[in-house]
Amino acid sequence: MCNGVKECADSSDEHLHCPGYSEALITQGNCSNTEFQCQSGQCISSDGVCDGTSNCDDESDEQQRICSLIFCPSFSFRCSYGACIGGYSKCDGVVDCRDGSDEDELLCGKPFPVTTPRIVSTSTTTSTTTTTPAPEIGPEGSCQVPPKPSNGRIVLDETAQNISINSGEYIENFNSVFVICDDKYTIKGVATIICLDGIWLDPFPICERYCSEIPINGITVQPTCEYQRKQITCKRPLPPSTKARIDCKIGYQKPAGPINETLTCTDGGWDSSVFRCEPVCGTPTPDAEAYIIGGKNASIAEIPWHAGIYRNLENDTRDDLKSDDWDYICGGTILTERLVVSAAHCFWDVTTFHDVRSFVITVGKYRRGLNTIETLPAQVLRVRELITQPQYQDFSGYYNLDISIIVLSDFIVFKSYVRPICLERNLRTESEKRIKPNSLGRVAGWGLTTSGGELSPNLKVVDIGTVDYYTCRDFSPVSYRPFLTGDKFCAGDPKTGTSVCQGDSGGGFALGRDISGETVYFLYGVVSSAPRSASGSCDNNKYVAFTEVQNYIPMILDAESRFPVI
Repeated sequence: MCNGVKECADSSDEHLHCPGYSEALITQGNCSNTEFQCQSGQCISSDGVCDGTSNCDDESDEQQRICSLIFCPSFSFRCSYGACIGGYSKCDGVVDCRDGSDEDELLCGKPFPVTTPRIVSTSTTTSTTTTTPAPEIGPEGSCQVPPKPSNGRIVLDETAQNISINSGEYIENFNSVFVICDDKYTIKGVATIICLDGIWLDPFPICERYCSEIPINGITVQPTCEYQRKQITCKRPLPPSTKARIDCKIGYQKPAGPINETLTCTDGGWDSSVFRCEPVCGTPTPDAEAYIIGGKNASIAEIPWHAGIYRNLENDTRDDLKSDDWDYICGGTILTERLVVSAAHCFWDVTTFHDVRSFVITVGKYRRGLNTIETLPAQVLRVRELITQPQYQDFSGYYNLDISIIVLSDFIVFKSYVRPICLERNLRTESEKRIKPNSLGRVAGWGLTTSGGELSPNLKVVDIGTVDYYTCRDFSPVSYRPFLTGDKFCAGDPKTGTSVCQGDSGGGFALGRDISGETVYFLYGVVSSAPRSASGSCDNNKYVAFTEVQNYIPMILDAESRFPVI
């Protein structure tokens, strides 16, 4: 296709829409989109326009006003009035151009006239005769190639950009050259310049350094670009003087303090740094039905920070997200677009951790089944890395240090029903860091709905209060007390049986706080362990131990610095 040889029966492979032809010159009128309308109204195939032979009865398809502006591929020959014929037809003894220019004597054998050397007088007392080389003269109507632009080059064919033309060479009449800019530079002006009767129709362009589109595009920001008072895409390198207005994507807000919202491309760079929008965290979407054991079905928009963890131990099917081998095992909480926090024991395998390829994380999910159809689309993400405490020993270590940070292979896209939770990153005193007794926190999950029952098919949420350490210890079986390690706090309501159970592990304990009249939730705990009942299930009449997140803020900050969000 577009190689100069008509291989299709209808010649459609060499239609004038091939690269290099000017579509705008093919007058369609009342003809079809593959035809040309002659001045008389006659319709002919667009392949017959400017092909050296008159196909219109009035010969309007071979006029210079049309043919002079149509580009001829490098393998062809351009007739004097602009038509294109096969390059092999030049000087073959057969007139193929309507004006006979392909068999012109000057072109096909008659030498160009030679200029006579000049005599230059170099002294008033002594005459010396010297000859200077005759200036190079190109074919009649040809154009001389000027010096190449800085940071660019001139080529004969835009499809062969590695073949440059030297300054001073001549380009035949009706032919074109192209200006190609070096990497990180862009054209200012017309890139294709046509030679017509010894004159270049347009001035040669210059190469200006462009600005990278990468700094103004990111997970948190939404740019709008304007160039010469017209809106242009921000997804490609941008020319000098482009203005980029930076807004926040859905689910984000502008940071406090002075920021520059409009950037200008100057000398290959932006005149100021792009600010990072901050995620809207810890805020449920209103009008979600509230209220695990003792809990009620919850809209995902009420706890948009909740994540689900699924495991597949079958090597043959873990690459297939549609496989029935994926089982829900734990909950988690969204920290950032790349990080989810959960319990370390969710990933433990007897003496070490499972391969991270055996897990996927879901967000924005209401129904427990991985492939269950949702009202709102959920996101499923692979795990890149698991960050845990090196000394973690699971059950043999009494679930001390029971926290993990899941690094995702891709970014979570925040929506009204998918948001991160807020986190207190700068508390200084131990009194500030420790959660207070009688604090009412929110926990969500797909765990057992009754002690010894089955996993909930739908997401549930429950509000439970915290108790002090001594109350928790005294109310716990003696055999369970060693599990109340120094990094834990307790919550639950033994009187009503409102608690969490198997399947809720790893979920977050979110504590609401009034900020400017709005309840904003902060992460304070991760579901870790609870005493078992006589049947081996969870005992909803006992308190549950949560890993206190404030003990691991340095671990979280380190993960955030290693996996930043643009």
